[in-house]
Amino acid sequence: MSFMVRLAVNGNLKPSAASIALSGNVEAVDKLLTFLGVGYLCGLSDALGRKPLMLWSALGFAMTNFLQAASGGSRVGLYLADIIDGCSSCMTPVCQAYVVDCSMPASTATNLGLFQGLSIGGAFIIAFPIGGLLGTKFGPRMPLLIAGALQLLNALVIALATPESNPAARRAGKMDLRGANPLSGLRRLFLHGAMLRAAAASYFLVTLARNSLDAQFVNYASVRFGWSQQQTGPVMVLVGLMLAIVPRLMVPLLGLRLSLLSGLLVFASGLVVTALAPTPFGFVVGIAIVAFGCVSLPALQAFLASLAPVGERGALLGALGSLTELTSAIGSTMYARLLAHFSSPAASLQVPGMHFLVAAALLLVAFGLNVFSASSA
Repeated sequence: MSFMVRLAVNGNLKPSAASIALSGNVEAVDKLLTFLGVGYLCGLSDALGRKPLMLWSALGFAMTNFLQAASGGSRVGLYLADIIDGCSSCMTPVCQAYVVDCSMPASTATNLGLFQGLSIGGAFIIAFPIGGLLGTKFGPRMPLLIAGALQLLNALVIALATPESNPAARRAGKMDLRGANPLSGLRRLFLHGAMLRAAAASYFLVTLARNSLDAQFVNYASVRFGWSQQQTGPVMVLVGLMLAIVPRLMVPLLGLRLSLLSGLLVFASGLVVTALAPTPFGFVVGIAIVAFGCVSLPALQAFLASLAPVGERGALLGALGSLTELTSAIGSTMYARLLAHFSSPAASLQVPGMHFLVAAALLLVAFGLNVFSASSA
């Protein structure tokens, strides 16, 4: 999508401060709308089942991709596409609830780590490199058209071949509309016990830190090293492999607590290396360290899921989804502005990786919060 934004602002595929800022604003609209609606959608999955909401999300994302491809570099078209995306985005938290539904308590963290590897890691291994190659050869619209077609195929698979993980006997019954709004979801996380509050605060900081990569990886690589879509592909493959393998190996070996604490420190260290690396090789090393540190996230998700009653898993994971989207809305704009400012030739202090350093500081705060909550428990 960032390349379509560059077409809208610059008329070409080169990054600029204005295109980076607009990409952050467009993404923030998507994330803000998702923050407002994902709690309702995930609450519906507790009452109606997981499949209908997975189908809704797949169809909404397909329409988003088609609209982005058809926008012709129009700012209005880009905003409209992300509005639709924001009103239908719930796939990740609903699928996480699906995984928890199908998991024994002892294997929940491992299975969530495997889900992270297959979903996020698979995107890095397959989707981003192929998208880069197609975008380089056929222009930035072709990957969007193919992504839309794949989402239509995904919708067919969900409708015809995916079993329901939340049968009627286990459903919550009538949906609590008041409890599903985003503010109630945040209250559920932050006002119901010290243990849940500390874990939710850590989740907020970790997802906000991770957004420094999610939101600005392509723009940073272009600004810092002049990379094209095709050149980011091998790095995406490396990240995907790490995300797919590391949680599956490390969470059972280290356990939830150690996976979380060690992962936070490794994650922060990787962001510092990424921010200060003077060469592409150093940048790749930093990204590999970051991918290793992402073991902290499924450990934290599994701990939070263990605190939810069986009939409210979707609602709690929906609240986490709302929190994730809130951090994405904040991070999309914040990190874009940091990158645009500190990479500008007019900046008094030119540190293009400043947004990674800010994210590393957030992870250190999360580490301290976890250590303090454990000592006071």
